[in-house]
Amino acid sequence: MGDQLETLFISCGETSGDQYAGSLIRSLREAGFTGRIWGMIGRDSLASGAEAAWSMDELRLMGISEVLASVPRLLRLKKEITERVLLENPVAVLVVDSPDFHLPLISGLRKKGYTGKIIYLCPPTVWAWRSSRTEKLRRFCNLCLPLFGFEHDYLLRHGVPSRWVGHPLKDQLDGFTPDESLKKRLEGKHVVGLLPGSRPKEIKRLLPPLIETGRIIREKGFYPLVSLAPFLPEDTRSFVMEQAGDLDIYEGSGKHILALSSAVAGSSGTVAVEALLFGTFMVVLYKASFSSWLAYKLFVKTRWISTPNIVAGEEIFPELLQKRAKTGNILSCLERFFKDEQYRERVEVLMKEVRQELGTKGAVKNWAESVMEVICR
Repeated sequence: MGDQLETLFISCGETSGDQYAGSLIRSLREAGFTGRIWGMIGRDSLASGAEAAWSMDELRLMGISEVLASVPRLLRLKKEITERVLLENPVAVLVVDSPDFHLPLISGLRKKGYTGKIIYLCPPTVWAWRSSRTEKLRRFCNLCLPLFGFEHDYLLRHGVPSRWVGHPLKDQLDGFTPDESLKKRLEGKHVVGLLPGSRPKEIKRLLPPLIETGRIIREKGFYPLVSLAPFLPEDTRSFVMEQAGDLDIYEGSGKHILALSSAVAGSSGTVAVEALLFGTFMVVLYKASFSSWLAYKLFVKTRWISTPNIVAGEEIFPELLQKRAKTGNILSCLERFFKDEQYRERVEVLMKEVRQELGTKGAVKNWAESVMEVICR
């Protein structure tokens, strides 16, 4: 695999996916892949040495309504990428998450004659909804690299090639050291983190009830800390600063807040798994457009939206969805956790059990070894 002419195309459209891609790129270099790595990427992949032909910000959409409004632009983007991949003919195409874009992309590549390997990191949640996509994974992918053991088992049962040893966050958070200056700032305080997310529309929907929650719990002796995600558009950043007012803000990775908080409330997503691994109780919030919510209710087959709850088969983290994502309900969930000792102990036991279900460390190394194996076949 020392041939410099061989290249690897990578495409991702979410911050978490870019982080996984960046980790994989570094591990591939360690495993001996010396070819050019390029594609549609973000800051982590760029910092790991990949070349950005397109920015992953092209795909940072939330919900069906946003996707529908962007269809013409996304079709043009898909056409551009397809033509470039066919021209450069990389040894493999590796896509990360974002199935509404990536499944049509890999399908189109195969139909137009691309014969290289196709690998799907963080494949679509076919076990939860749109199970018909399983057939596309089976037909077009040489390998899938899911995040969770139950996903891996589902894919294998349905004839999809899959590898899994554990969740990559087990490696990323092992020995994690929070920001020392933040740690000193919070010393002696009973911190509750407020995490409105990283997408502008998500932030505008979730921040108001979170800020109101913060003001109320501050009067009760807690220390609310508002998360300001890095690299937000300036108008969104200004919105957060204005809404927070005199509440304390931390601008940077939410992991630092999770590590230093007694509990958090915030947007659903990868952060819930991070909270689980830190052993930090979380109130999960979800507010989307009506069309996205309708699609969820009609097609999603799982009872819960948060992965820790899905893995546990019961509610570890309370979920406040749509109209229920309001201040009074957030306060009730936090109050129950802090005041009901029996409930708190049960949550802590469940968190420990589910952490065991996330497999062993070594996920990213396993990804790199699996990718190299597939490429070399």
